[in-house]
Amino acid sequence: MEKSCEGHRERLRKKYLQGGYLAFHEYEILELFLTYAIPRRDTKPIAKDLIEKFGDLDGVVSAPLTKLCDISGIKEGSAIFLKLLGDVAKNLYKGEMKKEGIQLKDKNSLIRYLRSDIGFSSREEFKVVFLNNYNMLVGTETLFVGTIDKSAIYPREILEKVLQYKAKGIIFAHNHPSGNLRPSKQDIQMTEHMQEVLELIDVKLLEHIIITKDGYFSFLEEGLI
Repeated sequence: MEKSCEGHRERLRKKYLQGGYLAFHEYEILELFLTYAIPRRDTKPIAKDLIEKFGDLDGVVSAPLTKLCDISGIKEGSAIFLKLLGDVAKNLYKGEMKKEGIQLKDKNSLIRYLRSDIGFSSREEFKVVFLNNYNMLVGTETLFVGTIDKSAIYPREILEKVLQYKAKGIIFAHNHPSGNLRPSKQDIQMTEHMQEVLELIDVKLLEHIIITKDGYFSFLEEGLI
């Protein structure tokens, strides 16, 4: 590696030590990460290519392994490194939820977790978050993959999980890979049906969130629950 490149890496590290995370542009954060995975190459152009291709840092670490390897300079080892960063972040969000609980008046932890977990997925995934009496997370399950409609969601399976976790409230979440945040007719019908089923066993459907990489739609905020 050339001395100029080595000097640039050292300046990046000093910049982090002096100013922290907020002192960086997103591509610089990614560039610094990559210096540890790609030790003998200038990682700045690679970082910029990744941000241009996937939009932002969340998009990079959530991208499929094969798509990451399409970027010049990214081989399997560095792609795995980036995916590991994404998985660590996802589990930190989940840990934050467990520690602080989910308060529906301030659901930032929940949104960050869902965005990292399913917001970038290329397939539609239906997830259930199980809560106790104090709105604390007691479990999460991905119960269905594919287009969501009333006939595809099995109440018995959800009820079995409710009993397993001894949940008193649940939150539904699913992603729209198209990026469209508006609920479909099937989304609304399924939510209404499950709300009725859950009321029979004194469990509250607290929220249903549609998540994408760019935003979310809340059934509760829009008056649909």
